[in-house]
Amino acid sequence: MLQNEVAHYGSAAAEIAVCTKAVGLVERPELRLLEVAGDEMLLDHALAPAIPGQVPGPGQARRVAETWCCRVASDRALVAGAAGAVDRWRQVVSRAAATTGIAVASDALSRGEAVSIVGPKASAVLRSSSLPADLAPGGVQEGRIAHSPVAVVCEERERFLLLFPDGCPVAALEAIGDSGRPVGLARVGHEALAHLRAARRDNG
Repeated sequence: MLQNEVAHYGSAAAEIAVCTKAVGLVERPELRLLEVAGDEMLLDHALAPAIPGQVPGPGQARRVAETWCCRVASDRALVAGAAGAVDRWRQVVSRAAATTGIAVASDALSRGEAVSIVGPKASAVLRSSSLPADLAPGGVQEGRIAHSPVAVVCEERERFLLLFPDGCPVAALEAIGDSGRPVGLARVGHEALAHLRAARRDNG
């Protein structure tokens, strides 16, 4: 179980430095998860109204505004975003299923949780944790850590989002911490994450 959103762990400036020089771990309690499942072609049809352009295929993730649609398998997708956005996705998918009569199920994952791993050493932490580490931006692949299923999403170079559909147990955070300690992994709050996002937007 993740704690409530943390602004910083002492110094946002120091945490920004961690993310630019080593690697930071950010708990993301503000994110909600939705699972959408069904036959591959039917799932494509159900997701299409919420995604401009092409629906992601298996192993692909697409960001729409600040919400990620992650096709973890041909017949299953995870949607991760703010509560209001995820609820709108659920309504769109449910409406598409109802109006066409297709058999697609959407399930708000009440126990679902997420963390971000950010920085030039992020891939090293994932690799040491026996998690998918060689994903291109927009790639997603499932794995397990501390006996918990997790979907690893490469948001962009040096930035990964880990989605835990059954919740992120303390053991998983401890395992990531143990793997990251040799490369300088540190906990990072939301102020640093917001700063890094703004800098990314400013740099195009």
